Amino acid sequence: MSSPDHLHDPGGKVRLKLPDGVIGGATFSDCGRYRQALTRDWTQAADTPKSVLFIGMNPSVAGAEVSDPTCHRELMFSRDWGFTRYLKGNMLDWRATSPKDIPPDPALACSGANIPALVDMASEAELVVMAYGKLHARFQPVVRDVFVAITALGKPLQCLGVNKDGSAKHPLYLRKDTQLRPFELPL
Repeated sequence: MSSPDHLHDPGGKVRLKLPDGVIGGATFSDCGRYRQALTRDWTQAADTPKSVLFIGMNPSVAGAEVSDPTCHRELMFSRDWGFTRYLKGNMLDWRATSPKDIPPDPALACSGANIPALVDMASEAELVVMAYGKLHARFQPVVRDVFVAITALGKPLQCLGVNKDGSAKHPLYLRKDTQLRPFELPL
């Protein structure tokens, strides 16, 4: 499904072309305000996909045919680590380029379809990378719910570092040689 920006414009001006050989996919709500899943696949025809899931803060402009800087950066990490399929979900599925444009009500910022979509993607992934950055404290119950749902699958969570508040670092401005490390939700 292509990005329904004609229904909801998440802002942002940077839309990047997918790399050659990469097939994109995305799942949006009917109203276009929410994106539950984004996929990028470059698996060769005779190979079995090797998937990694990144869980970010909230979706921006990326869709099936275009990427945004964060998703492009995560795709590059995925390729460098030897994966052939990149899956992207978020703590909140409301589409906004700027965090200040996320609705303050957690029930509006995170649709009922979001956590089940994250669980489905995590079930497919060999690796789950938490990469959501610093979310406002009002969204911590959502973060806990996502953490509980994903860890219930028995998947160890990784991150590219932690912020002072214990949240997982956002990958956009990290060095390409940043090493993965285990992630534990701060109490």
